[in-house]
Amino acid sequence: MLRQPQTHKAPAQGFTLIELIIVIVILGILAAFALPRIINFGSSARTASIEALAGSVKTSVRLVRSLTALRGEGTASTIANITFVDIDGVSMRVWSGYPDRWCDGIGVALQGSKVPSGGCYLSPSAVPSGDYTFYGYGNSQIPGGDAGWRIEAAPTPLQCSVQYTYNGSGAPVIKANTSGC
Repeated sequence: MLRQPQTHKAPAQGFTLIELIIVIVILGILAAFALPRIINFGSSARTASIEALAGSVKTSVRLVRSLTALRGEGTASTIANITFVDIDGVSMRVWSGYPDRWCDGIGVALQGSKVPSGGCYLSPSAVPSGDYTFYGYGNSQIPGGDAGWRIEAAPTPLQCSVQYTYNGSGAPVIKANTSGC
């Protein structure tokens, strides 16, 4: 009679409870370090957006100033030193050769910005402009500026803005506020 050799089976192997707990703790530590970085991307994106917008506003102001120097200041209005100039089919309010502080001035200097159907001169109303909201002269929605744009979705919209300050003399001042982005 031939004997069959006995095969010895090893017991099934798996993870012990302590090994699983260690893996979960390591994943938790990694998540604790990675999550703030992921959350910070929104802040970085808003900051970059505001800085880019400030650069676009500066470029627009220089372009308008160049055009008014070459073409003249446009059609005079009844208000002293305020004129309207046509730029690519858009009528822009200009004050002493620079875009005025209203949505039909600096507000339309950026491509894609629109003037509301009822106009905006002497109106403190907010005007949506893409991802930004434009506030014209006469409101407190832009800190330290006559007018400007801000990102309403920012943690502190007043401090996530581009301010445009112009009083009719000298060149306008454009400043990016990014501490609240």
